[in-house]
Amino acid sequence: FEDSFTVKSVDNSRFERAGRLDCESVAFSNNLEVDINNVIWPVLAGEQLHVAITGDVSPADNPRRLATAYDHDPRILGRSIMDQFEYVMYGKVYKKDVKGNDNAATVWCSFGGLLLKLQSDAVQLQEFHVTDTVYLLMRKVRGIGGEVWK
Repeated sequence: FEDSFTVKSVDNSRFERAGRLDCESVAFSNNLEVDINNVIWPVLAGEQLHVAITGDVSPADNPRRLATAYDHDPRILGRSIMDQFEYVMYGKVYKKDVKGNDNAATVWCSFGGLLLKLQSDAVQLQEFHVTDTVYLLMRKVRGIGGEVWK
C-alpha cells in the first residue's frame, strides 16, 4: 500500500510522547489515523506525508526473513527501502473489516501500542490479513506552506 496524505489534525493531548495524526489522502478516498512518537518525529497539521505499508523491507537483490532487531541493523541488512523514509514502525494487523455492499474496508494495526486505522476501498486493502506483520514507512513531502521537503 502506498499513498500521499495531508495531515488534517494532530492530537497531542492524550500522551506526553505520542500524538494521533488524522490524515486524508491527496489522490484517493483513503483516510488514515495513526499514532506516532511526536518527540522523535514531530508532525504539524497541514503537512503532506508519503506513506507506504509493506510486509518486507529486505533488499530486493538479497531477500530474507527479518526476525530480530539485529537483522535490521544497516551493517547486516545493507541498503533497504527504509533508507528512503524518515519514520519506520514494525507491527501487526490485528483487525480487518470489509463492508461488501460499500466495497469499503478498514484495517487496524498495532506498533507496540501505537495504533493505525486505515480506511480505503476493499481492493486496495485486499493484501492485508489479520496477524500479518507489516512495516509502516513515512516521510514528509510538503510542509505547511507548501515547501517541498528533501
